[in-house]
Amino acid sequence: MDFNSILQRAQRMQEDLEKSQKELKNKEYTNKTVSSIVKVTMDGEYQAKSVEFGKDFVNNFTNEDFEMLADSISVAINEITREITEDKEDVMSDLAGSINIPGLR
Repeated sequence: MDFNSILQRAQRMQEDLEKSQKELKNKEYTNKTVSSIVKVTMDGEYQAKSVEFGKDFVNNFTNEDFEMLADSISVAINEITREITEDKEDVMSDLAGSINIPGLR
């Protein structure tokens, strides 16, 4: 493999990385708690886009409900954060796995 082909492959990998990063940035992740108390949507940069609450739950709020709501929001955000991180790790792993430069492995 000559130097020019190595440079071309590196350029293609850079383009693939930029494309993947843009796709992840624009992807929306949604998590709805089991009891449908809260639904949180975030983008690939960990920014909250929306938070929605179950109408049946909100209509009859008590102090305990506020605590449960706060816990539900935390759970939903943490789950989405884990999913975004896994997607980013998968993309990077896929891109790294495509590198096949003689003498580097």
